[in-house]
Amino acid sequence: MIEAHILRASSVGFRPIKFESIDPNDRFGLHGTRYLQHELVETSVVAIPANPNALSVFKRCKISADTVRMVFGEHASRQIIRKDASAANRGEHANKQRNAGEQRTGEHAVPNNSDNQIGKPMLLSKRIQDAEKLVLALQDQLTKHLETIDDSAPTEEQMLLTEDLSAKIEAASRNVNNLKTIEARNGAGAIDAGAGDQAHRSSGNGKPPAGLTLRTKKPEPLDYLFRAAVVRCMSKSRGHDLDDMRQKIYGNDEITRVVCDYTLKAASAPAMTTVSGWAAELVQQIYADFMQVLLPLSVFPGLSSRGLALTFGAAGRIIIPTRSLTPSISGSFVGEGQPIPVRQGAFSSQTLTPKKMAVITPWTKEMDEHSIPAIEGLLRQAVLEDTAISLDTILLDNNPATTIRPPGLRSYQAGLTPTAGGGFTALVGDIKQLYGSLLTLTNGNVRAPVVLMNPQQELSIRLTQPPNAATPLFPFQEQLDEDKLIDADVISSGTVPVGELVMVDAADFVSVGAEGPRLEISDQATLHFEDTSPVDITGGTPSPAVPVKSLWQTDSIALRLIMPLNWVMRRPVVSWISGVTW
Repeated sequence: MIEAHILRASSVGFRPIKFESIDPNDRFGLHGTRYLQHELVETSVVAIPANPNALSVFKRCKISADTVRMVFGEHASRQIIRKDASAANRGEHANKQRNAGEQRTGEHAVPNNSDNQIGKPMLLSKRIQDAEKLVLALQDQLTKHLETIDDSAPTEEQMLLTEDLSAKIEAASRNVNNLKTIEARNGAGAIDAGAGDQAHRSSGNGKPPAGLTLRTKKPEPLDYLFRAAVVRCMSKSRGHDLDDMRQKIYGNDEITRVVCDYTLKAASAPAMTTVSGWAAELVQQIYADFMQVLLPLSVFPGLSSRGLALTFGAAGRIIIPTRSLTPSISGSFVGEGQPIPVRQGAFSSQTLTPKKMAVITPWTKEMDEHSIPAIEGLLRQAVLEDTAISLDTILLDNNPATTIRPPGLRSYQAGLTPTAGGGFTALVGDIKQLYGSLLTLTNGNVRAPVVLMNPQQELSIRLTQPPNAATPLFPFQEQLDEDKLIDADVISSGTVPVGELVMVDAADFVSVGAEGPRLEISDQATLHFEDTSPVDITGGTPSPAVPVKSLWQTDSIALRLIMPLNWVMRRPVVSWISGVTW
């Protein structure tokens, strides 16, 4: 990497032990420092040095080519030789210009007097004045130097001098700022307002002592608590009243009086997050992510996916034809020359018309703009989740279909009597009843059996053992791990009532509404705010509907869910049992 000129610089670090300024009158080291003794700390080869101008500064020192070769290597030696040759004609002119600039700087230099010598004490204000004069002198020198430069073709020496003066101005300005900061810190503790008159009197002539700057100390908030502590300690040790001791020490400072009265006299209580007026207002409040409601899994999607799922599309109704089991049109044995019977079958059909689930929920525009999390997203999710539970409730009840709602699965068949006695025997007995009823209804041709149960029933099946088992034996556990019970799929949901099992042949379950719900937003509708028996606003009974509100007038928004949905069992292949004893 060195040979490829990637690592082209060296870093040298040392700790100065003994040094002096090259110019005895230069207190700030702007004209260079001569190190008489130092300790080497480290040397290394680097790609970019800490001071990128180190090589340029080194070349200005008129070092011989041999020294350059020894320090910077052969590559730097060739480079400096080429630059020396090209700069031979303008070198003398640059030296004269630099000397003139230094002479002009001397016009604004700090006077050489006894107070300016290093090692002798000097007032801080005097040091600040000298440092500011030096900054002005360097700025004047830089301005005059820039006037002599041709911006279109500046020489290398001119650019180096510009960089050198800029660096010196920056260092001198930083020194002025540091000195002023020190002065401000020292002045803050010099004399406060309460002791000003006493300080004036101590001088004997009503004026501050010579060389002393009077400044008003501004106590920090914590200082007032320390003042209260000092007042209490001093009053106890000397047996004085709190107010008298406070006035003797701190005078009539109003803030000190208020803090002492509040912390020393009142029966105070610790700051608590629940106490109004004493720290409760300081407690920051945030709202965490909205905690989701723990809702049961829906039965309908799983059952619909195992059956026949349709969509209405542009159709107004869907007709499902079904052949009846009776009368039979089976063939019969006939004798030779005998007439063959002619039989007529029977077909029936079921019609699915669009039915829908719907709901509207409103909120104000202010809630919409300032709620965290966003109220619209929360309500959308809540409407879908709650509608899924309501859908399952209707799906699993025993109410027949109407013009408004689909039929409940339990409306197709009467319920079976649960097996008494509990335990493994009752469990096996109920499974045999459910499966046996389905086999009877399908003439032994059950195609896609599905068992619907509550998670508590599933847990009971998992933990039920045969009687008198020699070792712990759970015969249905492995099947339930695969969501199976005998040959039937298991759908476990909290929407199924506890103690109830429903078994259907999903191949005969037809559902319409696979396109999903439709969610719409409006801010201009007029609504009858009634959650149980809403009526038409203009022609309802009773009329007019109350209360009625305009979303436009109240600056509100409403979300509406429309879910086209219907289902039917093509054949009543359903068995169910309620009140199991296991």
